[in-house]
Amino acid sequence: MEKRLSFAPSAAVLRKLRADVRKVAVGLGAEARVGDQLALVVDELVNNAIEHGSGYRRQGLDLAVRIATCPDGLLIEFFDQEMPAEAVIDLGKALLAAANGMPSLENERGRGLFLLSVYLQDVRAGVAPDGGLCLAGRISLQ
Repeated sequence: MEKRLSFAPSAAVLRKLRADVRKVAVGLGAEARVGDQLALVVDELVNNAIEHGSGYRRQGLDLAVRIATCPDGLLIEFFDQEMPAEAVIDLGKALLAAANGMPSLENERGRGLFLLSVYLQDVRAGVAPDGGLCLAGRISLQ
């Protein structure tokens, strides 16, 4: 089973999106606490896409999240079709660095990526089949 949510790259959608993510996660068998964690992850991803996407977002294409069941929990995929391939590659490298520990508190960058590595397993970023970013990870149902 899976559910795909598409939404405008706007902070105005975040409250409803967090609620929708919680509902979808619980509907797919996750505990309420896991739904909250997944909502926090999606909030971070969308906020980053809005903030960092201002430099490349020209077409106003929707962002999307796909949440699906997998053998050991839920798979989450986040899509930003407008993110340039070079930025996707840089993000992939930053995710690897974040997985190796919390960034310096003086560093304004990287804390959100560390948060992703706390809640998600096997976090990876790559170029989506239709172009842009596909960031994926897994989360346990419990």
